[in-house]
Amino acid sequence: MKRTVSARRAKRRTVFDRRRGQRGFALIEILVAFAILAIGLGAISAGIAVAMRSDGRTQTTRVALRLAQSRLETAGIVRPLAVGRSEGLTIPNYRWQETITAVQWRAEPPRLPEGGKPELKAAAAPLTPFWVEIEVMAADGAVARLAALKLAPAARP
Repeated sequence: MKRTVSARRAKRRTVFDRRRGQRGFALIEILVAFAILAIGLGAISAGIAVAMRSDGRTQTTRVALRLAQSRLETAGIVRPLAVGRSEGLTIPNYRWQETITAVQWRAEPPRLPEGGKPELKAAAAPLTPFWVEIEVMAADGAVARLAALKLAPAARP
């Protein structure tokens, strides 16, 4: 009979020994896993926030650039080119400044061909060059600057 009692005890010990190895995570291991998870999620959310801010700033700059391009294209077409500075507001939160400067240039006299007689061509209307600068500023500080050389008919006296 002693054998059966010791056999039962041996059997119980092996069951308990198996359970000790398969108990699962301890409280400290779970806390460490949660801490690692929290740090990872924090880093991901910070990266997403930076990307969203950058995207918003890029969108604002893109709108300012399109407004500047539109103003530059219409200069001399919708409104005549006149030396000076003007400014105004477009869509909310966007301010523009336009600076038009006359460009001084010296035309070279026409070259005579080898025969010494000038060629007769149809006289073209003289053009005056203007340097047009457009600057569009957004409320958040984004700035778009564009400039171009535009030609306009010379003013008649």
